[in-house]
Amino acid sequence: SHFIRVKVSLRNDMLEQVVGTSEGFTALTHVTARQADTLRWTEDQILAMVVKRFVANDDLVTYLGINREQVEASASYRTQCFDAVFPPTVFKGTRQSRTLRWICNRCADGRGIITPRDVLDLLIRAKQKQQDICGADPEGKSDWVIDAAAIQYGFEELSKRKRDTYLRAEFPHLWKEIEKFLGGKTEYDESTLETQLGKDWKGITENLLAVGFFSKGEKEGVAVFSIPFLYRHGMNLTQGRA
Repeated sequence: SHFIRVKVSLRNDMLEQVVGTSEGFTALTHVTARQADTLRWTEDQILAMVVKRFVANDDLVTYLGINREQVEASASYRTQCFDAVFPPTVFKGTRQSRTLRWICNRCADGRGIITPRDVLDLLIRAKQKQQDICGADPEGKSDWVIDAAAIQYGFEELSKRKRDTYLRAEFPHLWKEIEKFLGGKTEYDESTLETQLGKDWKGITENLLAVGFFSKGEKEGVAVFSIPFLYRHGMNLTQGRA
């Protein structure tokens, strides 16, 4: 006889929204007893995904002289390939993060989770922007296949998309609360959250933490709730504490 075993993949934010309701989740232990570890993408995995994507392009491989077999075999060679396409940093300055780290930091939500879809969305939009830049000035020159201005544009477009297709579309019951932060600051303490959200601020804040709109930290012994880079441009936020 043959058996079929069903595997269900749930996003953490969705699961936490279900189990966090006042009704709870009946017999949740039957689910968690068979639960595998949360899938998280590391920076090295993101690097491998990105490099394998652009070495699929024959023209780019020829132009840069890339060895496809080495891409599969060597992590350091994948870094070398990435550095041949993108500038070392997005912004100038000695204390700036390397470009890959910059991209990962800006694609991470409040729980520190990076999805490959968001990274690819940023880079696809950056590529399109670079094509527009080159098309507008065919005689112009660029030091990189995709330059810093195009990467910044890709991130800004990603942030706006995440606002509309993730926060607003997937969590409409939270959007009226999230909307209160439009045009605001990037950091809040408990008193400013109470002012912003009203008497139910604690429960609302827990929900916003669960979906990755906030991250929670501590500064000088005070709890601080920060909105991650991923949403700052889309929400039109100003850096600083409210």
